[in-house]
Amino acid sequence: MSQCTWKKVVLVFQGCFTFVFSIPSIGQNPSSDSLYLWFDQKIGILNSGLYASEAFVEEYQVINEKHRFFESPNYLTGTLWCQDIPYHQVFLKYDLFQDKIIVYPREITGVSPIQLTDSQVDSFQIRNKKFIKKIATNIGSNSIFGFFEVLVKSKNYSLLKKHRKIDVRKLNRNRVYYEFKPKDEYILEYEGSFYPIKRPKDVIGLFPLSKELQKKLLSKKTGSNVTDGSLRVLLQEIDANLEKLKPKSL
Repeated sequence: MSQCTWKKVVLVFQGCFTFVFSIPSIGQNPSSDSLYLWFDQKIGILNSGLYASEAFVEEYQVINEKHRFFESPNYLTGTLWCQDIPYHQVFLKYDLFQDKIIVYPREITGVSPIQLTDSQVDSFQIRNKKFIKKIATNIGSNSIFGFFEVLVKSKNYSLLKKHRKIDVRKLNRNRVYYEFKPKDEYILEYEGSFYPIKRPKDVIGLFPLSKELQKKLLSKKTGSNVTDGSLRVLLQEIDANLEKLKPKSL
């Protein structure tokens, strides 16, 4: 039995006997997340199975702010999901160069940071941004496996962003150091397939829109670059126009 499954069984057992332990107090109706958080606090998150991984070792010397992590080289408070079980208030950082999650067990002194394996984490949230694990197929001749930020989620499609950083090796006074530069990708998951998005035209051409409407939408987009904000706005406009095309109920 995996650690995550064991944790789920224990929590179910605890929930069945809530009245014995008086957790929570009578009259309260806490969410399942609060029960998980209570559980981690009581037994210690190290004992929950999350940190059954290898120690993290820093391999790349960086001397400026061009680090390889998502938003900050420091540990940030976030949430991890392992087999749909949440671990709240975890100190973590996301390595965009190796696509790995690193956690720091702050509640235990003398314990090194831990690098989690791909099989341990299904999704995570950091600074209110949600990442899910996906295998994006049909992307040219290659598939992309890893964590994707969910920018837009609707009934028919999902706009995903693959955060990446590439390394540049440099020499400074006979000492090797690294700089990491972003190389992000946008992907639209639509009707079971994945499509790389490099221009507004790549989005517009996927939807059943008239040529006249496609030209109208393209005329509003200046330049060839895409951003989080511009793609969100474009998809909102497409949704609004598709809604108009739906037959009205009698």
